[in-house]
Order: sequence, then C-alpha cells, then structure tokens
Amino acid sequence: MTPMAYLTCPDCMMPSPVGDDAVKYACMSCFTEIVFETCPECGWKQSIPSRWQGAYSCGKCGTRCELPRRRMYSTSTKALGVQGYGYMYPKV
Repeated sequence: MTPMAYLTCPDCMMPSPVGDDAVKYACMSCFTEIVFETCPECGWKQSIPSRWQGAYSCGKCGTRCELPRRRMYSTSTKALGVQGYGYMYPKV
C-alpha cells in the first residue's frame, strides 16, 4: 500500500488523497491540476494550480517566485513535504 498525503486543493479547498512521492495531482473535486513548488527565499513548500504560467507569491514570505518551464521529477517538490498554499502573483 502506497503512503498517502491528504492535501487540500488551493482552488476549491476540498481534500484529496495524493501519493507521498507525487509531484502533481488532479483535484478529485474541481479537476484542477495542482503542482508543488518550493520558495527559493524561505524554503516554504506549497501547492499551486499549474495554470499560473509565469509566477506565484509564496504563501509564507510573499516573495515573487518564478515557475520553471520544465519540471523534472528528481528536482521537484514532493507531496509529502507540502506545508501550505502559494498565491497568484500579484497577490490580490
């Protein structure tokens, strides 16, 4: 049995089971693709909708963080480490 994290979707706020080693998932409620990112300034690990193409605001320190054009599994943030949510940039 694969260990599961229960993460809350940043869009619809519904929890979904996600494999601990996943780097993204599709919300079971609103079908939004959610990815995991780590803030380069403070190290906060957060989930964000993948549709935010250019940047997001860190959910902890508010820093503008660039989204990578390519995601590699080996360097991506995993579901098990997620601590909160990022926000759309600029945060409204």
